[in-house]
Amino acid sequence: MQDLGCLACHATDRERKVGPGWGGLYGSQAKLADGSAVTADDAYVEESIVRPDARVASGFAAGVMPSYETLTTPEQRQAIVAYIRALARK
Repeated sequence: MQDLGCLACHATDRERKVGPGWGGLYGSQAKLADGSAVTADDAYVEESIVRPDARVASGFAAGVMPSYETLTTPEQRQAIVAYIRALARK
């Protein structure tokens, strides 16, 4: 994540930066900009990495986060998801 620059925009706690903080995110009900909600599970977190504008978190603007689909491998994305999942347990 250091190499990808994730922590420039996302905190490992609940702090809001350019993007939402990752602490406590996994497994929570994430409120979306369209008024709906989604469980922040593996599928949602990975979708947010590869298609960040598909379901934008409430309070954040679309078009800010670039897609990391071609910048990451499936294994890297799985590692990021696992890291965010681990942060929920802290």
